[in-house]
Amino acid sequence: MVIELDKDNLADYMSEKHLLVVASADWCGSCKKLKPHLHKLEGDVTVVIVDAEKHLRSMKFLPGKTEFYPRLGYYENGYYIGVITQLDIINGLKLGKI
Repeated sequence: MVIELDKDNLADYMSEKHLLVVASADWCGSCKKLKPHLHKLEGDVTVVIVDAEKHLRSMKFLPGKTEFYPRLGYYENGYYIGVITQLDIINGLKLGKI
């Protein structure tokens, strides 16, 4: 399931068993290229796309500074597991089976 936030409410999804948070920006070409691949992810994963420039409260769930887009963080049951790369997604990473 892929969800693009229209409100600053990432907190509503943090309890998902497998959650991939994608921080993006409207002007980011790489973010636009990544989106179709997010719909092809295998496994029981919820993908939430956050507009990093509009949803500042939601961005606080990603540890550290955002220096580039897209920025991806993977969570299991509300706990931050680590960074997933754009290349991992394109190559068909099976989340929930890491």
